[in-house]
Amino acid sequence: MATRCSRRIMVDAVLTTRAFKMSFIIAFVTGLFSGGLYYVDQIVGLKIVEQLVPTETVWQVFLTFLSLVLAFRTAHALSRFTDAAMYVHKLSACWFDTASTLIAFCRVSKAPAEQIEAFQQTVVRLVSILNALSLDSLQDSEGKSKNKHRFEVLGAQELDADTQTKIVQSDHRVELVFQMIQQLVVDNIETGVLTIQAPILTRSFQDMADALLTYHEARKLAFERLPFAYIFITAILLLAEAIGVPFMMILYTKGLWSSFFFTFCCTFLLWFMNGVSDDLDNPFRRESRALDASQVQHELNGHLLQLLEQRHAAPVTYTAGPTPLGQVATGSSGVPRPPRASFHSWAARASTLSEEAREDKGPASAPADALFNRVDP
Repeated sequence: MATRCSRRIMVDAVLTTRAFKMSFIIAFVTGLFSGGLYYVDQIVGLKIVEQLVPTETVWQVFLTFLSLVLAFRTAHALSRFTDAAMYVHKLSACWFDTASTLIAFCRVSKAPAEQIEAFQQTVVRLVSILNALSLDSLQDSEGKSKNKHRFEVLGAQELDADTQTKIVQSDHRVELVFQMIQQLVVDNIETGVLTIQAPILTRSFQDMADALLTYHEARKLAFERLPFAYIFITAILLLAEAIGVPFMMILYTKGLWSSFFFTFCCTFLLWFMNGVSDDLDNPFRRESRALDASQVQHELNGHLLQLLEQRHAAPVTYTAGPTPLGQVATGSSGVPRPPRASFHSWAARASTLSEEAREDKGPASAPADALFNRVDP
């Protein structure tokens, strides 16, 4: 049932694209023209088409050249899509790594708990906002798009009013929030919230630099399009195909409806292929139906909420000897050696133990629940 629903959603997404609608209209008009021309030339008996069309060799050379142009166009579009998919997920991973390291560094802090709490909560909010601003900038490179992804952010309204105003009014929002996070880190080094050794602390700055570099690498896909001359040549070739196919189909088909059908199919496939490539010029846009950037933002917010839940968790411990999950073996040198076991069986047993422990302790509080309930669309 779920598979059918997903397939239906995919079909609906394809049928509602601008490329599909335009290709269908042009192909339908071309097919009607071909059918009408067949009726006039073959049924009525004017017999003028054979004198107007070029030889079969010329037509084959033209179609071969058009196919090569569209093949290059499609390969270029697919390359941009794969790069865009990589940049979106890498960007989210870099921002999460930044937040994770900064929150982990606070575990050894001797600063007051209120200062540590304020720092961690601010970092989570700024990272969520920063990733959303990055994705929003990539999807609307020209500032004209109306049908855009909507990105949820964590607790943005809980930041101070001056910060919110600066972010909204800035012309370079991504770089502004990036600088805010760096300044926040430096300020909390001074207050003693971040007391980790300097060589280790620089890891967070490296993560932020990698994220910003990834963002600017992704901008080339959003802001740098295919050269206009190539787009113009492709459009001229497609127009020539739409005009020439009806004449050629009259000579190679044996009926009015067959002339309409083959003309429609040939024109639709070529135009639709080019239309999809045009949409993938900027794969970050919602119109391209290629990447679900809003889902990537939603997953990052879930990861950030998990960071807040785990920040005060007890350290992981190791217990030698028999455990509920298996028997610890020893090697030839007497050093304990972990046993081999199926991941799925281990996960099932661990889930059972977790449920039993939860029943014994009662319902646990979730520190990040309130933050999750204040997510802004």
